[in-house]
Amino acid sequence: MIAVTTHSNTDFDALASMVAASLLYPQALRVIPSQVQPAVREFLAVHWDLLRLSSRKSVDLDSINRLIVTDTASWQRLDTMDELARRNDVSCIVFDHHPAPGTIAAAEIQQEEVGAAVTLLLERLQAADTPFSPMHATLFLLGIYDDTGSLSFPSTTARDVRMAAFLMENGADLNVVSAYLDDTLDERHLELFSRMLGESESLQVGSLRLGICVQDADKGLTMLPTVVSKFKEIKGLDAAFGVFPMGPQKTVVIGRGNPRLFDVGAVVRKLGGGGHAGAGSAMVGSPLADVRLQLTELLQRTEIEETSVRTLMSTDVPILEPTVTVRQAIDRLGDTGRQALLIVDGERRVLGSFSSQQAARIKQERQLEHTVTGMMRGQVPFVTPNQPLRDALQLMARSELGFLPVLEDGRFLGEITRAAIILNMYDF
Repeated sequence: MIAVTTHSNTDFDALASMVAASLLYPQALRVIPSQVQPAVREFLAVHWDLLRLSSRKSVDLDSINRLIVTDTASWQRLDTMDELARRNDVSCIVFDHHPAPGTIAAAEIQQEEVGAAVTLLLERLQAADTPFSPMHATLFLLGIYDDTGSLSFPSTTARDVRMAAFLMENGADLNVVSAYLDDTLDERHLELFSRMLGESESLQVGSLRLGICVQDADKGLTMLPTVVSKFKEIKGLDAAFGVFPMGPQKTVVIGRGNPRLFDVGAVVRKLGGGGHAGAGSAMVGSPLADVRLQLTELLQRTEIEETSVRTLMSTDVPILEPTVTVRQAIDRLGDTGRQALLIVDGERRVLGSFSSQQAARIKQERQLEHTVTGMMRGQVPFVTPNQPLRDALQLMARSELGFLPVLEDGRFLGEITRAAIILNMYDF
């Protein structure tokens, strides 16, 4: 028998990719894990029969000789299917969008970094011109929107956007999608959110601020990921982790972060969960205290690879000597096409800066023959080469120059410009 399944604590992308895979393999039995996310449970309450699903408990593993897995590549994330890993007569196919290698030794694997796993399946369905109903299109769009934050997460790719348009063309209902992905917090969520704001701890890892919040949460709350996201935003954290006990030996960990600064998925995978750089979750079969300690130790041991000022600084920088006249300084601005230049003495000390704005305030001809130090602006903010790029960004926001001098032991080494930061930010 052929079966198709996905990971426990099933979200909409997992469900959508599982159903999409079954359209590619029509003979496959759709096996849904016992644990699904609350919003998915509400969706299944209406669509169970239409989707022709079978619960994991109703399936005899002995009858399976071919298994198709979506949205994960690890046996540990499936619903008690480990025994299949020990059988030589079971062939596996994997469709996953998470970058980390899994534990399933698959005969065929498609593992590519797109925003949603269902995107990988939809591209195959589109290429094969496989028909599906508007109900299916709506579920598939739910999967893409759920895992990409309605196409707003940094993990979103052009492929996800193209498949979203493809689904809209094939009858996906945005009203239904909006209803199931509504992130409005009710009073219970707001009460939890309020407690999280008042009872959290912060960790400093490198220059990053990470937050951990442990709170009891009603099992009926459906918007825990949204609560964690808002907690991260309000606290101004680079990554936040909500730890919620669901029983004496069951703890949920939900992480959200800035994927350019911190890999949340790498942390939750070490807890047995899954995710990508910006988001992840894990259902851990351990008491709350153990999970909290394990998470804290993982965060403290995490090595942060931060871009330093040295990486982006320029050393071939035009400067002004303190002996040049204002007239010469204005000519140098014109020759270099810059709005401002640093004034650096023979010992490589930065004395100040001279800009076109200062030049525009000159009223008398004789002022042009004064030395530039008489009209320079002192107190130029600076950075050191080993400072993280974040520090440069904060200082740049308060500087009108568009660049910062880079000093080491008080000596001028070069500069870091706003243009260099923008190029790095957008991976140009």
